[in-house]
Amino acid sequence: MEIGSYDTIRKITPYYLNTNTVELYKGIYIVDQVSIMVNENSKVKELSLGINLLETEIRKYIGDDYWSIAILQKSDTNTDTNTAHFKPLRDIHVNLNSEMKCNRNWIDRILINEKISSSYYVLSQCDLKLTEPYIENISDQKVRSIFYPIYVNKKLTAMFLLDMKATVFTSWLNKFNRERFSFLYYLNEDNPFFVSNDSINIPCSPIGNVLGLSINMNKVIVWSFLFASVITGCFIFIEQTLRKFIFYCTLDDMTGLYRRDFYEMKLNHMSDKSIIIVDIDKFKDINDKYGHSKGDDVIAEVCRRLRQCIRGDDLAIRWGGEEFVIVLSNVSSIDLFNRSEAIRVSVSESPIAGMNVSVSIGAAIGKKSSFKRTLKMADTALYQSKNAGRNKVTVFEG
Repeated sequence: MEIGSYDTIRKITPYYLNTNTVELYKGIYIVDQVSIMVNENSKVKELSLGINLLETEIRKYIGDDYWSIAILQKSDTNTDTNTAHFKPLRDIHVNLNSEMKCNRNWIDRILINEKISSSYYVLSQCDLKLTEPYIENISDQKVRSIFYPIYVNKKLTAMFLLDMKATVFTSWLNKFNRERFSFLYYLNEDNPFFVSNDSINIPCSPIGNVLGLSINMNKVIVWSFLFASVITGCFIFIEQTLRKFIFYCTLDDMTGLYRRDFYEMKLNHMSDKSIIIVDIDKFKDINDKYGHSKGDDVIAEVCRRLRQCIRGDDLAIRWGGEEFVIVLSNVSSIDLFNRSEAIRVSVSESPIAGMNVSVSIGAAIGKKSSFKRTLKMADTALYQSKNAGRNKVTVFEG
């Protein structure tokens, strides 16, 4: 039990002792939503305000597990008279009153049935009593009750009752788990897995009324799987995002080739590389005659065919508007010529964007030469191909 709910219940004693009484005739009254049941004309405590305040505070602890509150009051003149306050008044209360009003009063019946001593000195042990769960007649609601005796001058004068749904402990544990993201459960619940268990003694309850506590491995496994899935999803998302970022930073959108500004500084520190320079013939005339959109289509298709002719370890770079550089390693002059020729043939063998397109190619093998020197040789070879009538391949060996 939460200590706060026990402490709240005990607040009824000073309120009961200090409230006024009023003469009421036999009958049932409703005062501020509190039902008052009087079996014989008698003096009755005005408890409606205190009951409403107590109910509000108790609901903070037990929430929807609240069932009802009652205060039973003994008569000064007739010990068998029932005077009781209820919120709410349920059919079971009316039915019990009908059965018991001519017999022993309710408080005495509770003392006998629950084995509660009427002695004031018993309070040194425990002044409240929590019952085992039981099914309430008529409503068929499974409840647990708390009884709290109220003494005046060491004489039992009244009895406070709080009825709660039997799910109250499970509700508290569920709240505890939600707030702390924990996985505890009671052993009397249906769960085949457990790691370790401990026990919780419920204060002011029957002997042996202990709740077994363990770890809910079903939920641990499920949440671990969900957590792992989320982490995996995050890593996949991050990886895909990085790939897109790298693609955006390194590749040219139109051609799918590497961008010059990404690789040029790295290439300037390399040596012993072979280079192929590919330039689209009379590309300015294509733009002037057909427009830049058609020119973009030509560039995209030329680069698609170019990529089909290179190896996986070759670097294909868009060097300028219609000029492309391929950087290769470990190729002979014959291999370099053959691969350059394959690119030239691939471009010219079929129309592109409805027109005949060709490329001029200059290539150079840089044996122990810097990248800049090899690039300059390939550029000279390119101009030789153009001067020879275009749609040609020229290879220089440094």
